[in-house]
Amino acid sequence: MDTLEALQSREENNPKVILRSRMEGAVIRDLAAFAKGTTYVDLGCWVGLLAQQVLQGSGFRRAVMVDAVASCLKKTAAKLAPGANVEYHEVAIVADAERRTFRVPGYDTSCAGFGQEGMPVAVTQREICAFLRSLDLEMATTYLKVDLEGLDLRIAARLAQEGMLPAALHVELATMAEYDALQALVGGHYAFPPKRPGHAFYSVALSKERSVLIGFDPDVAYA
Repeated sequence: MDTLEALQSREENNPKVILRSRMEGAVIRDLAAFAKGTTYVDLGCWVGLLAQQVLQGSGFRRAVMVDAVASCLKKTAAKLAPGANVEYHEVAIVADAERRTFRVPGYDTSCAGFGQEGMPVAVTQREICAFLRSLDLEMATTYLKVDLEGLDLRIAARLAQEGMLPAALHVELATMAEYDALQALVGGHYAFPPKRPGHAFYSVALSKERSVLIGFDPDVAYA
């Protein structure tokens, strides 16, 4: 299994990952402007490639970077402009607090992976709604990006249950079934783009009147 440092370096220097981050960052900036988002919350910021793109020339007045791994937050901070209004939180975000080991999967680019095989990480768990309340956010102007490796749908369900859905919700998807499950959970709150046959999901960014599906191929994104 690769070391955490090797995983980080591989992602930071992977041209496809960099290109995808640029594309996804542009999508986020555009959708945030449309949804009048002023706060960007990144759950699972990893090494900061996406956050770097999102915050360049954006209208966000506040940014919150969250990761379970301290070195990921350090790398993210090094990529962001000095003096920016950015907060860093080394916590494991979960839908329901459990007394289990948090692990970084060695086969994935995400530093999430609660309960999965991988590298153990000693970190405080925070239930998603309690964590967001502690930030004193205005959810109506918050863009929430979730990349928690397998917990995204559970997080969305928890937010819907607690009436804490943000102005824009951005989650990672892998299959049509996950897309359908997300639409069943929050379809009454957000617009959903039509599915396209053969589209390989990467993530979906949702707001009340507009949304975007983003493909694994950096050249594939459609509203």
